[in-house]
Amino acid sequence: MIKKLILSLFILFLISSLNIAYSQKINKANIVGVWQVSNPKVGSALLANYRFFSNGKFIYTFDAYDDRSRIRGAEGIYSLVGNTLKLYIRFRTEEIGGELVQGGMGFQQEEIVLEGGKIVKVAQKLKEPIVIDIEECKSKASICIKLQNNTYYKISKNPLYE
Repeated sequence: MIKKLILSLFILFLISSLNIAYSQKINKANIVGVWQVSNPKVGSALLANYRFFSNGKFIYTFDAYDDRSRIRGAEGIYSLVGNTLKLYIRFRTEEIGGELVQGGMGFQQEEIVLEGGKIVKVAQKLKEPIVIDIEECKSKASICIKLQNNTYYKISKNPLYE
C-alpha cells in the first residue's frame, strides 16, 4: 500500500514537473528569434513574420508570397511588459514604381503581380505604439505565441535566419 502511494506521488510529481518545464513564459529572453504566422514549417519563402532582437529591435515582414503588395515590412523597437507587446514603428519598407505583369504559372499564386519596382524606406511619422496582447500558445510540436488573432511559430532562435 505504501509503495503504491509513493509511486502515485512520484508520478504526480513527474507530471507536475513536465507541466512546469513545458509551459512557456514569454519574456525578453525567449521572444528573440523569428516567428512565422500560421505555420511552423518554412517553404521556399517566409510567410508574414516578426524578427525580435535582444537589443529591442524588431522587423516585421509581410508574406513573401504576396507579389502585389507595395508595403513589404516595418522596423522599429519593441517593449514587452507582462503580456503586452508594444511596437514602435520607425519606418516601413515600400516598393515604388514597377509594372503589373502576368504572374508566373506554377510558382506565383496570383494572375497579376507587381514587378520591377524600387524598394525604399519611409519614415513613420506617428509615434504612438501598436499595442498587442501576447499570449502563450500550447503546441507540442513547436513553440508558439498568439498575437491578436494570429498564431506565430518560432522557426529560429536567430533573428538573422534567412
